[in-house]
Amino acid sequence: DHTPGVGVGEGDQKLAPKLEYCREVVDALLVALATQPPYRLVTVQMVIDLLGEMVLDHTPNPCLNNKDIPKLERAYQLAAKDVAKRFTKKDDHDSLLTNFQKCYKEMSKPIDIEELLTNAVTLLPLAKNAISGIPLEYRRPKGHMESSKKAIQVYLLLRGLRYRLLKINDTEFPLTKTLREEQQIKKQQQIQISDQDAIPCIIIVGKRRERHFLVVHKTLLLVVQHHPTRAGFALVKVVVPLRLQDVKQMQPQASQPNLTVLIKMGPKPHPSAHMHSLGVWSLTLYFEGGEDCNSAHQHLQLSREKSRVKLIKQLLMSLSSDIEGESDDEYEAT
Repeated sequence: DHTPGVGVGEGDQKLAPKLEYCREVVDALLVALATQPPYRLVTVQMVIDLLGEMVLDHTPNPCLNNKDIPKLERAYQLAAKDVAKRFTKKDDHDSLLTNFQKCYKEMSKPIDIEELLTNAVTLLPLAKNAISGIPLEYRRPKGHMESSKKAIQVYLLLRGLRYRLLKINDTEFPLTKTLREEQQIKKQQQIQISDQDAIPCIIIVGKRRERHFLVVHKTLLLVVQHHPTRAGFALVKVVVPLRLQDVKQMQPQASQPNLTVLIKMGPKPHPSAHMHSLGVWSLTLYFEGGEDCNSAHQHLQLSREKSRVKLIKQLLMSLSSDIEGESDDEYEAT
């Protein structure tokens, strides 16, 4: 049974070019997403990819039946509610941000169909815990932490599908906006620091002692050097998002006061940095006196906390908006 689809794309509710697709299969896929049974994450990924192949990838305008739209919207709202209910306590908010950051980065990796079809794990009985050594996407989650991570992954996958079908760039998602802001400043870029707090520090590269300044600029930790010809300007040498850094070691009693800044994720931030642990870089900043070291320590901790609290608030507001269905009108407007 094949039914012509109705266009759900840009424009004033115009009919898209007719696209025939299997009504029965699409219904089954949408029901699977909307009922949210305890599927493995890889199953959800496959369902979303298959829907994309059937109703999106082979037509200039995504095509869905009018009855399909509420099912997809319901699946999306249920996924948002599933995430929100796991982070109702303030004590869970830091975990919310950490998981969202990890999952947001992982969601950019496309599923490898060939690897999936040749992986014996997909044919074996479902594993139920991490002791099996099987990655989370191939098994059911065990415990609050893994369940929360899977809930976030499902939400992000459904959000991606929803916006793809609407043909709208998802530019307003908090992590997307934050990432865009963080990428506005690059290494070797010139910035004005005459109106900002700049704390003198030293980075040791080999046997060289290089003088720098530590600056907190909006959502970024910057380490800069004076511009050789422009007064009040500096050249950026290190760029680190405040939300991804932490000051883990302070040694005011050492021969020279210093801070060790741990930077999670990303490429090597500076030639003097070294690998602290998997995915974490360590950068040591030295100071002429304990007062500057204490000021830098407090400045970084306070700025990091303010940055993370702001982002957590934005994520919770986004989830609340999704649950309330405030964006339903987008379907009618496109």
